[in-house]
Amino acid sequence: MQKKLRSAFTLIELLVVIAIIAILAAILFPVFARARENARRSSCQSNLKQMALAQMQYSQDYDEHLVPNAVYDNPQGLTYGTWMYVLQPYIKSVQIFTCPSVPNAVYSGRPNTTQNNTGYAYYGSLGKIALAAIDSPASVAMFADAGVLPSPPYAANDHYYMMNWDQSSGDNGVPPDAAHFDGANIAFADGHVKWLKTSVIGDYSGADVTVDQTPTPSLWTVNSSVPGTGT
Repeated sequence: MQKKLRSAFTLIELLVVIAIIAILAAILFPVFARARENARRSSCQSNLKQMALAQMQYSQDYDEHLVPNAVYDNPQGLTYGTWMYVLQPYIKSVQIFTCPSVPNAVYSGRPNTTQNNTGYAYYGSLGKIALAAIDSPASVAMFADAGVLPSPPYAANDHYYMMNWDQSSGDNGVPPDAAHFDGANIAFADGHVKWLKTSVIGDYSGADVTVDQTPTPSLWTVNSSVPGTGT
């Protein structure tokens, strides 16, 4: 009677299988990571859309004027609420102000003189102006992924609540943060939301740059007679 031989993998066959698995992992893991970031980018766009809608509701309640950058609770200005604090009753959620790709930038919902750490920023030159003062609402940036303040005394991960087009430390705005791939989500003054590459948003060199020298001046120009200058 002939004994039946038991089949088994040879060492070479095992090494080939391991190599194939490693190659597949190297191909698929970046795809999965990109898919996850795409999902976070979509969630971020949803957050910005809700902010834009809240802005429109606010303007209907306040004679077609946009939300201020901040409101002061007393004459001395010792405590203030940012634009997020003002819009929160229209949104009814503080989680909206946290970008899923920047979970460390969490807005508490409280009025606070040091409440700068947020996932989103507001273009300062739009504060309190009338909607009619914007010539091209579909082209003007309104809210975006928040920029990181460029210099001390702020921490490296301190996301500011106002934005403009450069990283100059001489003003109260910073460029949108490239939180999604090499770009940021922008909510425009007409309410639509779009992802834009960093190269077309602003200047990240640290220099003080005038609006007409930005990559896309129309993003920061409020109207034809009064160009946006930051705050």
